[in-house]
Amino acid sequence: MPKKTSTAIPLYWDACIFLSAINANKDRLPVITSLLDDCDAGNLKIFTSYLSITEVAFAESEKKDAILDDAIEDKINKLWQPPSPINLIEVDPFIIWDAKTLMRQAIKRGWGLKPADAIHLATAQRVEVDYFHTYDTDKLAKYAELTTFIIEVPKTNRFEFPRENNDE
Repeated sequence: MPKKTSTAIPLYWDACIFLSAINANKDRLPVITSLLDDCDAGNLKIFTSYLSITEVAFAESEKKDAILDDAIEDKINKLWQPPSPINLIEVDPFIIWDAKTLMRQAIKRGWGLKPADAIHLATAQRVEVDYFHTYDTDKLAKYAELTTFIIEVPKTNRFEFPRENNDE
């Protein structure tokens, strides 16, 4: 699994972030684009599970109209293929066992955790991210107490990156 070896802040993106980008959600797209720019600049490192490829199979308009659009599929595929800044993490047996453990811990607390969400949370834990970005904070935020990262809606004003001092 990747370790924190650079100064880039490690983030995990839930599949709903990618869906918001593909659906061109006007309220969310500026923040997503800004974070991708920060990733390209080396300030952030974005991870997600290979599971996201399955969860981001089509745009909302394609589902609504029951008509698939090749241009949309190309946009979706570009999320996962170089030179995309997205780091895909394989769903390995360790992640699956961790996901199962999270689901059992959730039951102990009277919560319900779906398998796909458990896989995303377990993957983020294995990668050792600082932040887990999702638009599903209403159902996932409480799981921060079972992990080592902060679960939040994506935002850009949180990150202040060191500036080079050119006065020397």
